[in-house]
Amino acid sequence: MVKRVTSISKAPSDESLTPSKGFAQVDIKWLVSDSNLGSKYTTLGRAVFAPGGLSEHVLHRHQNAEEILMVLKGHGHSIVGEDTLPMEPGDVCYIPQGVPHAFKNHSANEACEIIFIYGGAPNREKAGYEVSP
Repeated sequence: MVKRVTSISKAPSDESLTPSKGFAQVDIKWLVSDSNLGSKYTTLGRAVFAPGGLSEHVLHRHQNAEEILMVLKGHGHSIVGEDTLPMEPGDVCYIPQGVPHAFKNHSANEACEIIFIYGGAPNREKAGYEVSP
């Protein structure tokens, strides 16, 4: 039987995503990908940006996938191209393929939780992830 269900509480945090790879004080869990549920074209992840004003996913792009993110809890700023977009729970942001983007939590005492989807790629590597210069 093929596994089709996972849970945020059971998914491991990706400890490989360090500041040198563009992730500062961000906890990422991969919920749907080619490696855990056999996805061929889509990735679903959950990210929690720690409070303290230093948590961010630096400017980067995905050459092979578009991305959609939605804020579940807290507040943050999505940077897409030249635009800085304040985001709060329920807000959804679309990021076209190849466009540089970032996400930051500037709150001193509130974590920010988001879910995100890569459309067109089953994992971060196949999405063409690269930190922008």
